[in-house]
Amino acid sequence: MPHFFIDFEDGDQSLKDDDGEEYPSLEAARDAAIAALPDIGREKPPRDGKRSFVAYVRDGHGMVLCTVRLNLDAECLSEPQEVEG
Repeated sequence: MPHFFIDFEDGDQSLKDDDGEEYPSLEAARDAAIAALPDIGREKPPRDGKRSFVAYVRDGHGMVLCTVRLNLDAECLSEPQEVEG
């Protein structure tokens, strides 16, 4: 089974996967990265309500094969507005 590494970035913070894991395919490794990002996004957001999370799926040679991004952008208005729908 192929061995992949999933590294994460959250602004100035990064977490490099030194061990990796076996996945049946690149798509399965990509799906694992997608599944992990929402969990990382549950941490307390910065005051401006904006965060960008990135996961990189690498092969054993360090080649980035997939990039997965999750962006958070929260705004509050000073005046309440009706939501049309």
